[in-house]
This record gives sequence, C-alpha cells and structure tokens, in this order.
Amino acid sequence: MQRGGVAWWAACAVAALCAVAALARPSAPVRARTVRPTPPAVSPGPAAPAVPAGVPTGVPPVAPTSPVPPVGEASADGCAAALAYLSAYAAPGFVPSCPAYAGGHQATTVCVSSSAASPCDLRRLIEIADPCPGAYMNEAANSWVLLGVSDGPIDPYGACP
Repeated sequence: MQRGGVAWWAACAVAALCAVAALARPSAPVRARTVRPTPPAVSPGPAAPAVPAGVPTGVPPVAPTSPVPPVGEASADGCAAALAYLSAYAAPGFVPSCPAYAGGHQATTVCVSSSAASPCDLRRLIEIADPCPGAYMNEAANSWVLLGVSDGPIDPYGACP
C-alpha cells in the first residue's frame, strides 16, 4: 500500500528487491521491477492466462480449493482469509506469507527478474502484514500486473482503514 508517496514506496521496494536478489543469485544480473508498461519483444513462448471479460482488475479466476469470495469482493480479515484468497486469485508461482513483514506497508508483492524477457523468474513473494481485505486483494491483482499479464492499476482496492 502506498502510505509514504510513490517515490518513497518505489525507493523502499527497489532497496528490498535488491537485497533479496543479492541473496538469491549474487553473480547474476538482477533487475527489479514494479510495473512494466510495455512488454519487451520476445519470441513467443507459452501463452499467458487469458483475462476474462468482466474482471475489473485483470485477475483471471482460478478454481479455489476452498470457498472464497469472487474477485474483488472479499470482506473477511485475518491470515486464513488472506491466504485462501491469494491461493485462488494471485498469479501462479507467487508465495504468500501471512503474517509477514511488508516494509511498513499493509502488504507488498515482490517480483525479482533476471532479465526483461523473464518476468519474476528469480522471486515471487506476497507478504501480508495487515490481513485486511483491501491489502490482500491488492496484492493478488498486483501479482498479475508485475507479470505483465494485466494492465490494471497497482493497488486497485485502496488502503484498508
């Protein structure tokens, strides 16, 4: 969530991503991203999941393993609700943690890439410090944006009270 302004948030996110990347693969070049507005030209690979019509944030639904509310309609607080929602709606490969340290924010999504052609290939994390509905719904939506599958906004559900 953006509490300290966009520039402050970006600086904190870059610092955190660089620290994680240094631990993960110190000899490889690392590029941390928050949003990739235009995907680079690459040879076609596996098709990205289709974004169905009517989903406002560009988050494709995934068959849930337990009952969860529809995309964008969560109302339950707590880590159990957050983890169920994230397992149903976050982009594949993102590992959710709750409770977790989110750099002073309610929640954060971490994406570390080794190159522009491989979005989030080194690390995919979602860390929830305040398991309120807006926080975990934002991070599920943000995970798709960071992969370049959705062109939706970052944090479309706003801050929790």
